[in-house]
Amino acid sequence: MPSRPAPALPRPARGALLAVAAALLLTADDRHAGKVSDGRQTIGTAVAIVETGELGIGKGAPRAFEREADAVSRYGLGASLAQLPAAAAAPAVEGALGPGTSQPLFLLAPLAGVLLAAAAAGGIARLAGASTSLQGLAILLASLGGPLGSYATSDFSEALQAAALAGTLLLALGAVREDDPRVSRRRAFGAGLAAGAALLVKSSLAAVAPILLLPLFAASALRGRRLAAAAAGAALPVAAWVAFELHRFGRLFSGYEGEGFTHPLPEGLWRLLVGPNRGLVLFFPAALLAAAALSRALRRPGDAPLCLAAAGSVLAFLVLLATAAAWWAWHGVGGWGPRLLIPAVPLLAPWAALAAEGLGTGGRRAVAVLSVALNLPPLLVHPSLVDTYVANCRRAPLTPELERVVPPLAVGPDDAGRPSVSPENVLSKEPLASPFLLYPWYAAASAPRSAESRAERLARPPWYERRPELGPRLVPFPPELADVVAPPLGWSFFGRALGRGIADPASFAVYLASLSEQVGRAHEAGRLERALELARKLARLDPGEGSDALLLESLRLLRREETLRAALAALPEERAAAPAVLVVRALAARDAGDLALAARLGEAAAPFFPGTALGRDGARPASWPATFAALTRPLVPSA
Repeated sequence: MPSRPAPALPRPARGALLAVAAALLLTADDRHAGKVSDGRQTIGTAVAIVETGELGIGKGAPRAFEREADAVSRYGLGASLAQLPAAAAAPAVEGALGPGTSQPLFLLAPLAGVLLAAAAAGGIARLAGASTSLQGLAILLASLGGPLGSYATSDFSEALQAAALAGTLLLALGAVREDDPRVSRRRAFGAGLAAGAALLVKSSLAAVAPILLLPLFAASALRGRRLAAAAAGAALPVAAWVAFELHRFGRLFSGYEGEGFTHPLPEGLWRLLVGPNRGLVLFFPAALLAAAALSRALRRPGDAPLCLAAAGSVLAFLVLLATAAAWWAWHGVGGWGPRLLIPAVPLLAPWAALAAEGLGTGGRRAVAVLSVALNLPPLLVHPSLVDTYVANCRRAPLTPELERVVPPLAVGPDDAGRPSVSPENVLSKEPLASPFLLYPWYAAASAPRSAESRAERLARPPWYERRPELGPRLVPFPPELADVVAPPLGWSFFGRALGRGIADPASFAVYLASLSEQVGRAHEAGRLERALELARKLARLDPGEGSDALLLESLRLLRREETLRAALAALPEERAAAPAVLVVRALAARDAGDLALAARLGEAAAPFFPGTALGRDGARPASWPATFAALTRPLVPSA
């Protein structure tokens, strides 16, 4: 008996996927990997694995899981594993092109995730009987025509989650559509592997990924062998997940300890579906088409695999929706659209494309144009810029209502020392902070070439007249900061950061930051020879105040006084007087028993390290902790 259509895409659909890839590459602002704490921890863990063979990151990372001498990321290890090639290649790129130029490498994994998710959406549409043009529409809706497309340049893990979930459904449905037993088993194995990978990326997907294997339960003589193959495919990633959970936390499902489902479910449901700030329908109106097609598919028992695939899509979406709506951070904290629902987009897109068949050519074009237009803002203004701006507005007072929802670990002091929460916990419910208002405003604020003009505009966000207490912390807004958080609008493309690196003030340098963190971690763990080796590597890649201080600190802790004195003497005068180097000199003076000199140096450096043990006790060296890392680490971590 001949085989049914394979999950592979036909040529027209591949053309649509290539067009999406080209559009993403030509609009990608690749400077921002690692700016948000989630991505910083994910990438930092990958750098730790490459550089040390361990999972630990530096203490003090926001909401990281603290251990005795270091910390570990509480996020799924799958995203870190996907970043290993970038972490391995980064030193060579930065050595050849300069500090910070490896930034684009850390966006290859999310870019691949978006494209794989879009390809899977097209494949699901094909297996559901869609024409080639509708397969292309499914690809478009799953990427540029929905909020997922913006995650191609984000270090959040949503792109990888979406790829794993959509891949699970595609391969499960493809296995059932295949009559060749060997090919069917291979696809079922792949479906299990993808489901396990989803768990590895995010532990909560344990409640979602298995649902997408439902097509494998369709009645067939091959059903038992397919299910066994899927179980075999899932075994390796599930075993890896278990090992990583036990190694990091000592038990399973402990990554989000201290957080919970405290947000009112009914409110979360309407805000995530139609609310003005995060409503899915506003960012992805094709979801309404998907609902219609899914309803029809569920009423077609004659095609059991298709009915089960529809049931899997519906149930997976509902689980994501219910868990996100009740989660304390239902808004996802950052990113474009309802971030916690993003993995469902490629599960809905194939069904939306099927429903669009009845709209005619003009109707389908209207759906495509509207969907892409609604999701253009994050391609023009990178979400990390907006998220950074919002996160650095004034903190909101901790009201009784917020206290019932926000966990203690997300409560911190405001500038006056009063209990408060990050501004997004309030602005996520403020219609004037809707992304559809905020992003165009941000683009307009970034338009002037003059930093002074941009700073003046940034001082008054769209919600300022209604909620002035949630305006920027710094008034007037510093022009030098405008160059960092609102660089002048310009054409972005993938690979732009390869040419400038940290010469561009808006660009981060996540590899160098992660490498620096590993030096400090080695100091605190007492692995001093490793610290010296890593510090020398950092100094070669990025000579300057930061690497000077870490190299000198390595020599100080190793008690190599003569080498330390020689290294200090070899520094140019301005680098020897840099604040970070003054801190190491102060620690060395304390080691030598010269507390007066240590106090003078500590007082001189303290203003440059506010909110740290040094900033608090700069003139009291006897109270300082043992290492530079501990002395200069913020006492209250900032996201």
